[in-house]
Amino acid sequence: METSTTNKVAVSVVLPSYNELANIKEAIDRISATLGDQLLEIIIVDDDSPDETWKLVEELNHPKVQLIRRIHEKGLASALKTGVESAQGDVIVWLDCDLGIPPEEINNLVNQLDEYDVAIGSRFVSGGSDSRARWTTLFSHGFNIFARLLLGSQVRDYTSGFIAVKKEVLTRTTINPVGFGQYFIEFAYRCYKNGYRIIEIGYAYGDRKGGVSKSTDSVVTFFILGVSYIRKVLELKLRG
Repeated sequence: METSTTNKVAVSVVLPSYNELANIKEAIDRISATLGDQLLEIIIVDDDSPDETWKLVEELNHPKVQLIRRIHEKGLASALKTGVESAQGDVIVWLDCDLGIPPEEINNLVNQLDEYDVAIGSRFVSGGSDSRARWTTLFSHGFNIFARLLLGSQVRDYTSGFIAVKKEVLTRTTINPVGFGQYFIEFAYRCYKNGYRIIEIGYAYGDRKGGVSKSTDSVVTFFILGVSYIRKVLELKLRG
């Protein structure tokens, strides 16, 4: 399915946030510097962080930052869905705000949307890398091979969490608000099934700058997430 080209686009960036006090200001500054006058808004969806990330965002009073503070709702996928539904840009980008994904890579994705509908930042294509612990990287790579073979698409990083999407794509392909990273597996697969033009662009994934990871803070947590991701792939394969 083809959609219109981007040329000079207004970009909305969605950042889900939970206990990101150590990173949030730098994330805002680097995103603003990277996108310049193309930046329409940064939407920060904060799940009432105990470290008061939301309070710092309020104090910064950045003219292009919109804060959505959620008191009674939690979760990465639902936070992203909330932010994406609020976004007004021609192009919507989302990524973690822990700076493991360099904000400077955003333009590399946005610039692809003259020819494509969806641009995924990938650790597993040319130019991509992952500097986390080797066991983490090996598991991620193995899972993505499994997902690609089972689902039949050419997507190589189903667990990226870094993406630029034309707004009109989101009218047919929505975010499942349940769970953690399972939403991205399903979203990328639905984009493929709906016929959208997808490209993956390599980027170097690094360790978070500050704070504690929500997914790799222990082997047990990582294993539990891995099992849930495998279940999601099997579910998509069965449902089609």
